[in-house]
Amino acid sequence: MKLLFLLLIFVAFLQAAESVGGAPAMITREVDLVVLTLRPEAERNLRLKTVAAERKSVPGVRLFSGEVVTPLAAQGKVVAPFLGGTLDEVLKLADLQAAADGRLQQAQLQIDAAAIAVERAQKMLSAEAGSVRGVDEAKTALALAESSKTTARVQRELLGNPVEQAGPRRAWVRVAIYSGEAALLDPKAEVSIQTLGSAFSQPGKPVAAPPTANGLLHTIDWYYELPVQTSLRAGERVAVEVPTLQGKLASVVIPFKAVLHDIHGGQWVYVQTKEHTYTRRRIQVLRVAGGDAILEGNFPEGTLVVTDGSTELFGTEFMTGK
Repeated sequence: MKLLFLLLIFVAFLQAAESVGGAPAMITREVDLVVLTLRPEAERNLRLKTVAAERKSVPGVRLFSGEVVTPLAAQGKVVAPFLGGTLDEVLKLADLQAAADGRLQQAQLQIDAAAIAVERAQKMLSAEAGSVRGVDEAKTALALAESSKTTARVQRELLGNPVEQAGPRRAWVRVAIYSGEAALLDPKAEVSIQTLGSAFSQPGKPVAAPPTANGLLHTIDWYYELPVQTSLRAGERVAVEVPTLQGKLASVVIPFKAVLHDIHGGQWVYVQTKEHTYTRRRIQVLRVAGGDAILEGNFPEGTLVVTDGSTELFGTEFMTGK
C-alpha cells in the first residue's frame, strides 16, 4: 500500500507539471555527455550570449612567479643587495651599512692623524731635530691609513645606497627561471607583469643585475625594471609572462568569462551544438592574455561558446540555480 501511495503522488506531480507548461529545461544524458535543451522563453530569460572560438596568432610566452625587490645599487652599478618586503631584511642591512660607515669614518680619522704626523716629522727634520727614518715611518703610516680607507669605501659601496634614503626608489622584479628553460626564452624582450588576482598588467624592461642563482632549485634569476609610477611594493608576489624565442603561435582563443571551474579545479565551457541545445565540454586553459583564454589541445575553431549565462546553465544542470 505504501508503494502504491508513493506512485500516485509521483503521477500527480507529473500531471501538475504538464498543466503549467512543463519544465523550462530538459536534461538528457548521452553516456558521459550532458545535453541541456532549453525552452525558447527560458533561453530568453537567461539572456544567453555565444561567441565563436577563434584561432589567433598570440605571442609565445612562459609564465613564472616573481618577487618585487628594491635595488640599492647606485645608478649604473649592478652589484648591491636587494630589499624585499620584510622588516628583518631592512634591519640587518641597515646594521651592516652603519658598521661600514663607521669603519669609513675611522679610516678617515687615521688619515688625518697620519698626515699631521708626516708634517711634524718633516718640520723636525728641517730643524735638524728629527731624522729621515722618522719621516719615512710617518709617510708609511699615512699610506696604510689611505689603503684602509680605500678598502672601507669599497666595502661600503657593495652595500648600496642607505636603506633610509628618502624619495622615489626604483623597483625591480626578480624572476626565478628554471635553468632548463632559459635557452627557450628571450632575455632581451620586455615582459608582462601582473599582480595575482588582477587582470591589469604593466611592462617590465630587462636590466643588468648580479648573476644570482639557486643551485638547490636549479634556477637562475632574471631581473626586470618596473615603471617609475608603479604601485607595487617590495616583497609583493607577481605573475610574469616571459616571451619565448619562438615568437608568435597560432592558438584557439575564447573569452575568459566563458570558462567555468568546478570544485576539483576542472575547467569547462558550454557550447551550443544546435538551436536551444547546449553541452558542457571540458577544456584546458594554457594561459590568460587580457580578457582571453588561450586553450591547449584540439578545441574546434568556430565552436559557439556561451559567455553570458554560462553560470546559470551550470546551475540548471546541477539543480543549484534558482
